[in-house]
Amino acid sequence: MKNVIIFGGLGAFATGIVISLQAYLSGKAGDMVGPIKTGLWTNFLGGVLAGLIILAVQFLSKDTNNPLTKNALGMILISGALGIIIITGIAYSINLAGVTAGVAAILLGQMVLSVIIDTMGWGGLDPIPLDARRIIGLVIMGISVVLLLPRK
Repeated sequence: MKNVIIFGGLGAFATGIVISLQAYLSGKAGDMVGPIKTGLWTNFLGGVLAGLIILAVQFLSKDTNNPLTKNALGMILISGALGIIIITGIAYSINLAGVTAGVAAILLGQMVLSVIIDTMGWGGLDPIPLDARRIIGLVIMGISVVLLLPRK
């Protein structure tokens, strides 16, 4: 069990590094072509790449049982639409706030919604009560974002 947690933490850490790299690249591209075009092109080209990977995996796989239910397809479509908003927002905000403050603010936004989801029990687990410790953690993260904003 302990190894699973360690691998999960390392995977999350590596994902965080990739998110920061993506934020940096999206910010740079947003400066060159504009944030809306960056968001749309990033998702389009990512979708093309994902489609090629799906085709390759399907071609190499002997498993023909790959159900994509209507409910799953709807959630994936909404998730993809949110991805366009995410990349566009990153391309816009990173150039204004800087990569460090921008990523910190993104993490704060994720944490606020995650606390709401946990508190309401929407994640499929038992609700986790909102207590002073969790609120203080969010406040400290908010202060951190303010401290990381560039002084101009």
